Amino acid sequence: MKKVAQTLIVADSYYTIANASGKVMEGMDSKENGAAVKLGNDAHKPTQEWSFLRVGEGVYRIRNRGTGKMLDLMMGGTADGTWLHQWEDANCSSQMWIVEPTNDGRVKLRAQMASGKCIDVVGMSSEAGARLQIWQDVNGENQLWKISPAVEKKAHAYAPKAGVKAEKAPVKAETKKPAVKEEAKAPAVKELTPEKTPAAAAKAPAAKAEAPKAAAGRHIGKKRRR
Repeated sequence: MKKVAQTLIVADSYYTIANASGKVMEGMDSKENGAAVKLGNDAHKPTQEWSFLRVGEGVYRIRNRGTGKMLDLMMGGTADGTWLHQWEDANCSSQMWIVEPTNDGRVKLRAQMASGKCIDVVGMSSEAGARLQIWQDVNGENQLWKISPAVEKKAHAYAPKAGVKAEKAPVKAETKKPAVKEEAKAPAVKELTPEKTPAAAAKAPAAKAEAPKAAAGRHIGKKRRR
């Protein structure tokens, strides 16, 4: 059988954990210790997403994104049929899980403290709401899980686009320009310039008339010295 590549588990990332029916592992939306773990229809909810905190080679603690609680064995049980629940991080053996890859891209999730018993669905159910438990390894579809990167929710279609505000900005700037007032000022400057020109021309002849007098005075003075 050809081996299928496994999903690479990365720290600080979130994943869905789905069984053969396509349902995903889901934590009850509660902050209380003891909240149930069950199957649910994949709806991209935080309570259906899990992160893997590495403890050792292939061994992880599994944390629910929505509640922040750890995947745990109820009452620390090890017998077949022990239910799973959520509990605060206690860094204990009942919260440690072995991720064992198979050849088809899926994994078995084994309880480390329960002699490697596998996560299983109560009554072999494929219905949403079915509780999860541990059971001895029977190598069945009911004990195989697909770990996949969680898909982020897309923005709603009716959400406003970023470019809308930018398009409105130039319109507001143009309405503020007082185009009419600028035209009124231009004629006022042109009307004053003709009045100043004759006055400047009248002064010019007076300056030229004084120049000959000064020259004549110098010429007379030279004759007296002789």
